[in-house]
Amino acid sequence: MNTMPAMKTMPEVLEEAFQAFNTRDLPRLRTTLHVQGVWPDTLGTGGDVVGIEAVMAHFAQLFAMARPDIQLIQVLETTPDSVTVEAQYLVEDPQGNVWSDTRATLIYHLREGLLSGMTIVSGF
Repeated sequence: MNTMPAMKTMPEVLEEAFQAFNTRDLPRLRTTLHVQGVWPDTLGTGGDVVGIEAVMAHFAQLFAMARPDIQLIQVLETTPDSVTVEAQYLVEDPQGNVWSDTRATLIYHLREGLLSGMTIVSGF
């Protein structure tokens, strides 16, 4: 008898990741990310952040300095290993002052049922 849990769909993984990200729940966010993930460095130091530990450190640093919130507006395209979305990306400082409120087009990549990366198409 197979007792392995069913793999989540891309929309389910993305929804869980957004919820964890928006509540700044790092342990829950970690469960949605692939260990070999590659994420863009949204803190502006350039390049990509590679590997789960580096990605988690990146998110921890981001959450320490800002209150980001990403809301899905619409799914533009879905493939077996990616989903392109339009999202509203709000970033506030720790006191709640708006730093930016941007509409972005993002591609989320999936590997082995987990998010393995994000590509910024436009809006950041």
